[in-house]
Amino acid sequence: MHILLMDDTKKRKKQIIDLLARRHSVVDCCTSNHFIGEVQKGGYDLLMLDMDTWKKGSSIYHYFRIGKLLERLPIVLYNTDDDTPCLPDRARHENDRILPKPFEMESLVEAV
Repeated sequence: MHILLMDDTKKRKKQIIDLLARRHSVVDCCTSNHFIGEVQKGGYDLLMLDMDTWKKGSSIYHYFRIGKLLERLPIVLYNTDDDTPCLPDRARHENDRILPKPFEMESLVEAV
């Protein structure tokens, strides 16, 4: 599986990559520009997205309508508030997984 990862917490991102890279191809994005470029390029089977990281770049994602580009891509959205149903500007995908705060790393890996 080809996974796109967006998380700006270095330690957590490294843990996720270490856990998933054995069985999957993981591309991690360290900036909003890199993330937008990878989304536009396409070819991913899954997006793993930290909600706090999404919120930091939300205005630029809204401007470029990134949510619309993500409608066909299942998302594992983690580190969310309890009332977060999905990403703004995007219809929910039937294979989306939402993991509210606090989440366990095992739950994140199982969601993949």
